[in-house]
Amino acid sequence: MPLPWLHDTQARLAQSYRAERFHHAQLFCGPVGVGKFELSDELGNALLCQNIAKQVAAQNSMLKPCGHCKSCLLTLAGTHPDKRLTQVDGQSIGVDDIRGISDFMNHSAAQNGNKVAIIENCEKMTTAAANALLKTLEEPTNSRFLILTTSQPEQLPATILSRCAKSDVKITNTALAQQWLETLDIPNYGWLALFYNQPLQVKHWQQQDQLKNIDTLYKFATEFKQSHNFKALVDIINKQPELVRIFTLFLSVQLKQQLLQGMSFDAYQSAQNALGEFLQNNTQVLGLNLPLAVSRLAYTLRNSKKD
Repeated sequence: MPLPWLHDTQARLAQSYRAERFHHAQLFCGPVGVGKFELSDELGNALLCQNIAKQVAAQNSMLKPCGHCKSCLLTLAGTHPDKRLTQVDGQSIGVDDIRGISDFMNHSAAQNGNKVAIIENCEKMTTAAANALLKTLEEPTNSRFLILTTSQPEQLPATILSRCAKSDVKITNTALAQQWLETLDIPNYGWLALFYNQPLQVKHWQQQDQLKNIDTLYKFATEFKQSHNFKALVDIINKQPELVRIFTLFLSVQLKQQLLQGMSFDAYQSAQNALGEFLQNNTQVLGLNLPLAVSRLAYTLRNSKKD
């Protein structure tokens, strides 16, 4: 499914390719759920396409694969020998992973064309891995392309950042994301607008059948000061600890609204500090007594008063 908010970025990439200014190392930065991987994957497939010159020849054309050459058929089947994807889930990218990429890039292309390596969430590279990647970046080889994605560019070494062509992938027109989400038949939840800049995150929740849980977290956040039974909230976070960030986001939004409605800044700051401590404890403290932590947070927020 096309992602219309990526059009401008894709157009810039195509223009740089036509002008022969396309960098061998592309770094896509942006929030989770904005489409960085989808952009990277399509770009990689386009660079492998045997008809790339024809595809990008027209002035307003996009850098996309033709979809029917031998190379495109291999990428569609997931068996292209000149494409390498590195993805990790909740762990670091080690030096052996990067050495494998370097070795891959140094070998001849099986299809006598380009070779492409994609590293998703490259901020997860260890220091040794980043140093190993630096050599590949410093000594580029013709017809070899490296595509990196990150949601935390500040965690990347300056030496990596300076050797890549950086593109900020973001949604400047939220109406495009809203219209796209409407095609997925997602209910118009009260929290949905908070994720117009991360529409693929919402799609992921839909695919995982999590939308009702997200909505439950939102309802708890809007009624947190008045609630006394937190069992459903605790059950959701216990089963999916990563959702604690979404819950604290909802609470933070509620606090900002209360500040606009007359809450004193000192009370607001105190409540935000308590919220930050709650999030930190949930992500760093092993064996945390979650029901007690939730109750303490609720007590603190209930005692936040207006001037």
